[in-house]
Amino acid sequence: MTIPRSGVLGIILCSLVFLGGAMSGQASASGSSAQAGPMGAEVRVSVGVFVVESGARLAVEIVRDDPCTCLCDPVHVTGLSLLDGSGETVQSELYDPPVDTAEWLGRVVLVDESGEALPEGPYSILVETTAGAFSAHVEIVPAQQMAQTGRFSASASVCGLELWVYRLITEEDAGANVALRRGDRLMVALAGNATTGFQWENVLLYEYAVLRATEEAEYRAKPYPQEMVGFGGTFLFRYEAIDIGPQAFRFVYHRPWESVEPEEVVEFTATVY
Repeated sequence: MTIPRSGVLGIILCSLVFLGGAMSGQASASGSSAQAGPMGAEVRVSVGVFVVESGARLAVEIVRDDPCTCLCDPVHVTGLSLLDGSGETVQSELYDPPVDTAEWLGRVVLVDESGEALPEGPYSILVETTAGAFSAHVEIVPAQQMAQTGRFSASASVCGLELWVYRLITEEDAGANVALRRGDRLMVALAGNATTGFQWENVLLYEYAVLRATEEAEYRAKPYPQEMVGFGGTFLFRYEAIDIGPQAFRFVYHRPWESVEPEEVVEFTATVY
């Protein structure tokens, strides 16, 4: 199931700043918004703080409530950047042509150009769109300090439009033990091809789970021309950390009706502090 999204036209000038407790205690939030009349006014939304361990992968998307009640014209993403604490660009990606927010999923890996994990400290993710800028504050800490960072629950929205940041898991994270806080979001993104009948499925189910699925599994085909079909895509699974403790995941790539060993298996553990 695809999360419904629609765009924002720059009719409104909004400034929302949500600053979570980065390093200690309960995360806090505050925000404000103001409406402006002239066309071309830009939306600016800021959310934070997302605390992650060094070298982590993150996924970013712009999500909107359904049904849309205002500012419903399409919005396109033009750029994605990771900035360090002094505002210097660490990573940058431009989209030409721009990508509709309904189809866009950004990815940020917290490593430098040589593949080394980025040093601890504050960073920010900047998403530039045709309607304005969205940013998220990120704090890199050692995994053993996650228990001291409190719960993250802040969010910011303009007419139901939000920037969401996830701890991202891919096939490269097989065997990993990732650290989360209560309130954090987790996304599992696994490559596959639904046209073959194969699908990814999490086969470890719990009566009570510390991570709760927030959406049904979503499949996104690669954006090939219409005449070129069957080239595969990505299966997406979204979760929210609702309690403290470890939870194991076992994703298998199989045809559910076949009683054979799966083609691929990805296992990992998430520990919520």
